[in-house]
Amino acid sequence: MATPSVRALCLCALGLLLITAGCMQSEPETAAPAPETPDLPEPGSHISNETLVAFVESAVAYAHANGKEKALTEFSDPNGSFVQGELYIYAYDFNNVALAHPFDPDKIGVSRMDELDAFGNPYTRQFIDAAKNGSGFVRFYYINPAHNRTVESKLGYVMKVDEDWWLGSGVYTGPAPTPVQTDAATIPDLTGNWTAAMAGYEGNIGFTDYSTVTMTMTVSEQHGRIFSGYTVFTTANGTETRTAIAGVIGRDGRTLSTAEQDGGYCLGEVVGPDELELVYLQDGEQYGVAIDALKRV
Repeated sequence: MATPSVRALCLCALGLLLITAGCMQSEPETAAPAPETPDLPEPGSHISNETLVAFVESAVAYAHANGKEKALTEFSDPNGSFVQGELYIYAYDFNNVALAHPFDPDKIGVSRMDELDAFGNPYTRQFIDAAKNGSGFVRFYYINPAHNRTVESKLGYVMKVDEDWWLGSGVYTGPAPTPVQTDAATIPDLTGNWTAAMAGYEGNIGFTDYSTVTMTMTVSEQHGRIFSGYTVFTTANGTETRTAIAGVIGRDGRTLSTAEQDGGYCLGEVVGPDELELVYLQDGEQYGVAIDALKRV
């Protein structure tokens, strides 16, 4: 048999998206009147993307007309003209330092560059990327002050005012899906030795139960959901082939992916504390598949 040399795949999640901020120039000698903000629906009613865009554009126009200092004061006022139901404006510079926020005054002056949303998405960096392009939308998961600060799905829109700062707002679009919580208690400990019964198909030999080959897998080190080790394939005449592997456990604490140094990968599942199943896949000229049922030794 062509000894399977590798097992792996990458696993991740995702999800994405996040929030906003603003930009401006020095305050003119005579402040121009604030432009009219668009008519907004009552809280709880549907807010269109067009209304969201118009709201942010009106805030940018206000900043241009009235100057940065006055604009930031207005944007930070929870009773100001730029808090309209669930819509409100926040301002950031391009280092993601908050300049104005009507509901999180403690964030003002603080960089949020490395902040993640409820699902681990780097939403603040995504908004900077959009603002640098002039404007753009990003979806993320954020607290809703109007709903007892619960996490909800949110569509944000940001717009650059000038090269120093940018503004944004967002609309909540409903409850966020419940994030999968994975903690130390739910991450299985895979360290140790595992032996496998194998069955598969290879392009050059067809279906096989690999009766002349024994496979063992050793997980020598594990850090959280990441682990490393090696596999050993032993033929009937005692010849051994050893290959380094690395793997990852999914956030659900059950799914599994591994990769080997020489190529190929496995998708798998933690069946129980002492049982794993790996499905090996390899394409190309030496294509093949295998199912490995591993038991802890």
